[in-house]
Amino acid sequence: MSIVNGFADSPVVVIGIDGGGTKTVAVLADANGRELARSVGAGANLQTVGAVVVRERIGALIGDLLSGVTGASTVRGLAVSLAGVDRPADVPVATEAILGAIADFTASGQSTAATPSSLVATRFKSSDANDHDGQGRAPHGPLWELPGGLPIVTNDAVAALAAGASTLDGVVVIAGTGSRAFGVCNGVRARAGGWGSILGDEGSGFGLGIGALRAVCRAHDGRAPATSLTGAVLAQVGASTPPDLIGIVSAKTWGVAETAAVAPVVVREAEAGDAVASELVDEAASELVASARAVIDALPFERSRDLPIVLAGGLWPASARLRDGFASRLSEHVPNARPSVSAHEPVEGAIWLARHQAGLLPATPSSLIAIRSGDGA
Repeated sequence: MSIVNGFADSPVVVIGIDGGGTKTVAVLADANGRELARSVGAGANLQTVGAVVVRERIGALIGDLLSGVTGASTVRGLAVSLAGVDRPADVPVATEAILGAIADFTASGQSTAATPSSLVATRFKSSDANDHDGQGRAPHGPLWELPGGLPIVTNDAVAALAAGASTLDGVVVIAGTGSRAFGVCNGVRARAGGWGSILGDEGSGFGLGIGALRAVCRAHDGRAPATSLTGAVLAQVGASTPPDLIGIVSAKTWGVAETAAVAPVVVREAEAGDAVASELVDEAASELVASARAVIDALPFERSRDLPIVLAGGLWPASARLRDGFASRLSEHVPNARPSVSAHEPVEGAIWLARHQAGLLPATPSSLIAIRSGDGA
């Protein structure tokens, strides 16, 4: 955990958590959104790791953030944006996991355990003899006062849009471990992509990685052109020959994140001029444009005004070819689109949502859309 500022003078705090396929970032912030502490853990995609693991990982992060609280602080907002929260039915599952994570932390090493139904106005209690408030409350324990006793739980695309646009009116295109496009206009939502590694994730780190692995196998067979990806990919995964890939990718330790980790190799070889790698990046750009167009066409945006497109996820800053290819292809169909790589981390969007939940920012129609319960992205 990194401590950015002390929290003794922060009576009201909020927590924002952004969980992707590769990593999860949690930030504790004061009422003004100033970062007080952060903790980073493994990925928390609900569909990939499941609710039990989400509970464990979110609980560890919350515990890490709050372990340094030294004053009487109140947690007024908690927003958790997770990859894999894609359908309305996913929201209660993820919410239960997060409430369980809070309860686990409350009960861990404490004299009294909080349950999900009693989180509102429940202070973490300590078994330490230094109990100064006469109510079994440790002087350093934060009080939970979440509106309705529930966190905001939504898809990671919502936080990415909020971070990049400082609002929930607009479009975000995510190209990280997975991929998706998401947009909101006048209260209407639309999404495309985000189907996961088996059904989709075209244009993602996983998509580039699996494309590179297959290109190496095809080149080895003579079914496709030779490519510099062969040597680069084998070195990346620790293989001596292409046939070695079979055992590597079949191992239980190999998964979506490991496949996505091959993507930087594709980006590098494309920049060096390899034709096969370049084609993979160009195909990724086309797929991401298709997702963006589907969202834009489904929403009532004014076509006479510039339409900012937030580009979020690790692939965008890594590949100029991907950015340029996306922008040029999208402009052919949506001339008013103005794509730009987000200058803000998605977790900043989660903090924005948590501050709205806590009543620390003026309520807007777009913020209320995110805060309402019962729907994914």
